[in-house]
Amino acid sequence: MSDFTTIGMEYNTGTDASPTYGTALALSGTSGANELRMALSTGGATGSTASGAWPFMAKPVSGTAVVDQLWAFTANTTGSQIATYDGTNTKARVLRWSFDNLGTPVTAMQVTAYGNSTHTAPSPGTQPPGTNNDAFTNGQSTDTSSKSYVKINMYGSGLTAAAAQETPSAGTVGTLPTATTGTAGSVSPSAGAWLSAWQAAQGAVAYVTGPAIPAAVTAFKWYMHTLIFLGSNITAGSWVFNYTLIYSFA
Repeated sequence: MSDFTTIGMEYNTGTDASPTYGTALALSGTSGANELRMALSTGGATGSTASGAWPFMAKPVSGTAVVDQLWAFTANTTGSQIATYDGTNTKARVLRWSFDNLGTPVTAMQVTAYGNSTHTAPSPGTQPPGTNNDAFTNGQSTDTSSKSYVKINMYGSGLTAAAAQETPSAGTVGTLPTATTGTAGSVSPSAGAWLSAWQAAQGAVAYVTGPAIPAAVTAFKWYMHTLIFLGSNITAGSWVFNYTLIYSFA
């Protein structure tokens, strides 16, 4: 028995009805490569903009607003806009985790977000963040009811225990979340379905667990959507957070 040797994040540069998935991002991006980058459509981001020159996003004067662009960079100045990420829940084929056929998972998989690879627990509502926290996953009491500004939705388990791939149809993903959406602890979608109510991605405070343990030694995709919010009370700065996959293997 063994772990997967290749896990990546694939992103859709095509349409919801006819997706085109770009070169998978490897885990643990470095030096501007293998990064998902947030942007506002008014900010002038391009696929050749280096990480160090990435445009800042203006936070709203009051209340909250959703980030309306997401980009995937395979190298520091080699990026593509994720065409089906537009700050809404109207498109289903946005992101997907990609697994090779070498792993033997023995627990259902979980997805959440942490400030960095130390996996330090977020501090709900704390702005400015402490060591190994970040402004997005901590959230803020007024903006997000202390929930993460990052929301996620997962489609089933990706692969059932009987080795059936779960692939969503194009269309709407659950109920459109707000900045305060999220439930403490774990939530799970039904098999072959999206969560109706999205989840906040906040470390072990709030996360999504697949409903089944995927079959062993079978390649598969696990479809994911995310929405990211900004708030008037988020601490200004350059923030990075990690989408995090958690599971055990034999």
